Amino acid sequence: MQHVATLSGDGWLRTRETGSAAATYRIEIYRHTGGPEHGRLVTHGVIAAEGWALAVARLEGAAVLVQQTGEAIDVRLTSMGSDTTASFIVTGKMPAF
Repeated sequence: MQHVATLSGDGWLRTRETGSAAATYRIEIYRHTGGPEHGRLVTHGVIAAEGWALAVARLEGAAVLVQQTGEAIDVRLTSMGSDTTASFIVTGKMPAF
């Protein structure tokens, strides 16, 4: 895999049921360099936000991360790191980089 970009900043984590919470995020974007996935982009992200927002996003299975630029990114939390941090992947359109 080839590292393509790192995006980080402040934004908002939005859930369907409970609204938004301020968040700090970091997204690593990689490109597959071989095999059947050649050229495909994949992500790994970490987000810090209020615990209730992370818990709801995890239970709902989907959330939206709104970057400080205003770009909205569909995400799915994959694991909780602590009460206020979680790992995630981008599930929709890749963010601009």
